Amino acid sequence: MADDTYPRTVTDMVGRTVTIEKPIERIITNNADNARIVIALGEGARLKGSDECTMGSGCLCPMTEDNQILCDACWNGVIPTPLQDLPLTNDRYTPNLEMMASLKPDLVFLWTSWEDKADDIQERVGAPTFVAGPDYTIEGIKEHISYVGSVLGKEKEAEDLKSFVDQEVKKVTDITGKIPEDEKLTVYFAPRGAMKGFFDAKEGRDFTRTDNSYDPLTLAGGINVAKDVADGNVNVGIEQIIAWNPDVIMVACTSPDDTGVDFILASPELQSITAVKEKKVYKVLYPNCRGVPHDRNLINMFYMAKLLYPDKFTHIDINTEGDAIMKKFLGIDGAFTEYSEYLQFPMAQKV
Repeated sequence: MADDTYPRTVTDMVGRTVTIEKPIERIITNNADNARIVIALGEGARLKGSDECTMGSGCLCPMTEDNQILCDACWNGVIPTPLQDLPLTNDRYTPNLEMMASLKPDLVFLWTSWEDKADDIQERVGAPTFVAGPDYTIEGIKEHISYVGSVLGKEKEAEDLKSFVDQEVKKVTDITGKIPEDEKLTVYFAPRGAMKGFFDAKEGRDFTRTDNSYDPLTLAGGINVAKDVADGNVNVGIEQIIAWNPDVIMVACTSPDDTGVDFILASPELQSITAVKEKKVYKVLYPNCRGVPHDRNLINMFYMAKLLYPDKFTHIDINTEGDAIMKKFLGIDGAFTEYSEYLQFPMAQKV
């Protein structure tokens, strides 16, 4: 019997019209953000290829800084095939079109930074391409979930996942929403860390790289000192950070051996800053991984709230909350606890 629901037409997140000719049985993703939502919506068994960061850099399942696997259950159980055994379909910049075509996908998910490649990949691989990806905002995360759900025909599952996100946010904002604005702490956030000092010429980032908007920080009750910077992601001068004089400095970290916080506390140039004088310089979870990992940014919201207002969040155990969030997205128990035990700072850092 013919399936009269096909072909069907959907719109991706950059406004492209995408026609789905038949039921989606075989999926390729080119980054972990889309793989994560495919899995969260119950379609992980259809994932037939992905990029090296999904399968080999810990952007989906936890990994150490030197690429040792953490949480075997995640790597072996998040999809039916061990994750690292999936065919490699692209690196950071270049798709392997021959490999993609050989896998005979029914749909290829591309991250938003590959928008300009989407039509060419679609033509050369012979499968529809769907461009989608989240940003740092909660609304951006939910929008991403909605779009992926729409193309997969998983609208009900997408609504359930978005409701979970809203419930997690509410656990924090029910408390931080009652803090008067003039009592909230000001924060400088270094989302690229500080391992290479003030500025890394190769990548154009490190301590002086910041974002004017990071929803997990704002929801956690922090006032982002860079909120009025015109550009979203920008390098600022050391003099500007000193002038902002934040109450707290938060530094993204991916390794227990990360010395970024020590560098900041010891820097002669920063000794006049309140956060440095009071030693309120903290490690937080790295908010990027060839994209914007939904689960780790939600966990960051809880962790930042505990760092900023420890007396108000004594009831929140970061490992318990982190495990629940990662299970919702990946379907695996205990994944964050194993990552936390490796990082050390989520449980050991003093506030």
